[in-house]
This record gives sequence, structure tokens and C-alpha cells, in this order.
Amino acid sequence: MTKKHFSLLFLLIATVLNIVMTIVIIVALIVLAMLLIRVILRIDSPMVAMVAWMVCFIGGIVLDMFVYSKLMNCAITRFKLEDKLDPRMLGKRGAAAAAKEKASKPKTVLPKSVLGDNDEDTWGQTGYGDNAGYSPEATIAPEDATYTPLNPEDFAGKKDE
Repeated sequence: MTKKHFSLLFLLIATVLNIVMTIVIIVALIVLAMLLIRVILRIDSPMVAMVAWMVCFIGGIVLDMFVYSKLMNCAITRFKLEDKLDPRMLGKRGAAAAAKEKASKPKTVLPKSVLGDNDEDTWGQTGYGDNAGYSPEATIAPEDATYTPLNPEDFAGKKDE
């Protein structure tokens, strides 16, 4: 099974788990709130119950996000899934793995047959040996060279008279 297939399967199972966990958390919060409001505080106002339901719903979603994040990090660490999942799916943990994987890949698109066995950089070297003693001569204009400024009238278009 490839990383993509395993990541997809893991994501599907985690999504179903997240939905079930969200429902359970929201229902548990609503039951606790209703017990608190009806039994302990003895308030029978429907307005209070409605506000409690809304608070429990939003609180359940926020609590689920926190619990789901911690649960997935624990599951990935406990079952050692870092190398089995796609690095893009792992967040910060996957960024380090993706950088490591990218560094291990060759940095050229040329086939290895063209690159040869030599991995050293041969930029600026010729096939006739190394250019260790080569330093290019600076080209200086001879002293007898004359400078003739350009005449702008030579380049201006002449008007027909």
C-alpha cells in the first residue's frame, strides 16, 4: 500500500472517528447542562435551555477540535505512522520529513548517465585539465586609441523640406 493510499485510509477513518466523537461530546455536554439547569438549579425557563444548547453545541465543537488534535498526534506517535503517511498530512512534523526527503533527492533533471561518476562541480573547467593557473588578462585600451564622441545629429531623422 502506497503512502497516498494509506494516508487516504487513515484520513477516512479519522474523519468518521471525528464525526462520532463530535456527536458524543456535544450530547454529553447537553446532558450535563440540562442536569445542571433542571435538577440542580431548578430553572424551567425554555430560554435558558436554548442558550445552554447553543453554548454546548459551540463548546462541543471547540472541545472536539482540541481532543481530536491531541488524539491524532498521540496515535501517529504511538503507532509510528510518520513514515507511512504523506508528509503534507503531518503538519509541522511532516515539514521536517518533507525537507529531509527533498534533500535526499538529486538536484538535477539530467539522467545519471549524463552526469557520470564524478559528483564534483566542474563549472569553469575545460576538458584539457584544470584551470588552476588561469587568470584572465584585463583588457585595457591602448594609449594611442582615440575617443570620438557620437554626434546626435547623425542619428536624428532628417525632415523632408
